Amino acid sequence: MDDINSTHDSIVREYAGRQSLYQRLVDEVKYVLNEKFKTGNIKPAAVSGRVKELKSLRMKLSRKHYQNPLEDITDFAGVRVVCNYEADTIKVASLIHSDFEICEHVDKSSNLGVDKMGYHGAHFIVRLGTRYSGTRYDGICALKCEIQVRTVLQDAWAMISHQLNYKNEDSVPPRLRRDLNNVSALLEIAQRVFDNVRDQRDAYVHEIEEKESDPQAFLAQPLDYETLLAYTRWKFPNLQPSERLNLRLLQDLNQKSYPTLSQIDQAVEAAKKAVEAYRLENPDWFKSSTDFITKSLGFIDSAFLAKHGFAPRTREAIVKYRHLVKSSTNGYKKLNSSR
Repeated sequence: MDDINSTHDSIVREYAGRQSLYQRLVDEVKYVLNEKFKTGNIKPAAVSGRVKELKSLRMKLSRKHYQNPLEDITDFAGVRVVCNYEADTIKVASLIHSDFEICEHVDKSSNLGVDKMGYHGAHFIVRLGTRYSGTRYDGICALKCEIQVRTVLQDAWAMISHQLNYKNEDSVPPRLRRDLNNVSALLEIAQRVFDNVRDQRDAYVHEIEEKESDPQAFLAQPLDYETLLAYTRWKFPNLQPSERLNLRLLQDLNQKSYPTLSQIDQAVEAAKKAVEAYRLENPDWFKSSTDFITKSLGFIDSAFLAKHGFAPRTREAIVKYRHLVKSSTNGYKKLNSSR
């Protein structure tokens, strides 16, 4: 026993001398992934990393037998990518295959089979490999890093089951197995529902965008978050909309008065000169295209003006430039006659 402890102490000390290298590896793998996510338009829920702690290594050495621990253990460096949707995990997996040297790839879902509960996700053991060269990579290109890719719901299952110390189905007491099986099944179903809703939303956004070439059909669409966002881009193509302000606008608007985008467009056209006068006076408050929509509604709609959190300066400008609003337009008359 003393010989084993002495050997473990020696291994832990040697690993302690390498920890800084593994930390550099974790930082580099995270950097590469995050940069690729930006260019690939992938938006993970979280990207995290860690280097194995000395205490954790000592516990692992006591549980398992390794011929050469410093070579055989593959999770000294670990990075986790958590995605909202299953489709995103597939994109991340493809990215990992293209940008790293793959030493091992394990699909936990496939290992479970069709009749087992448990953790679903993909684990990769990777190296930076020969494509990364230069002083920045000295000492870390040949080291291994584990990358875990999972969804938010898979991550929830992994965290809870880890806290319960149930590594697999066989370790679960029979009296608890039914409940945990139910939880596992519910999480799988929930993931499919979320994935399906995302697919439906993407199809809806595509349908909205297809109508942009036909203004009459485009403006006839019912007002909601997605159509308003599309309208804001369509009306002010040189500016980016604010998703946060877009949501706030909808919350403060009496949507019964604006059943379609057409009523929003009438308000924007009616207030166009007044909004432009205020923009020339205060250009810093017109950074997003949503700013134009919001202030147009402030000039046109007294109920929206009362509810929305306009700054005092904007409220003063609305009074100052209200005379520029096209009150004679049919659209403006229709908007006001409904109040």
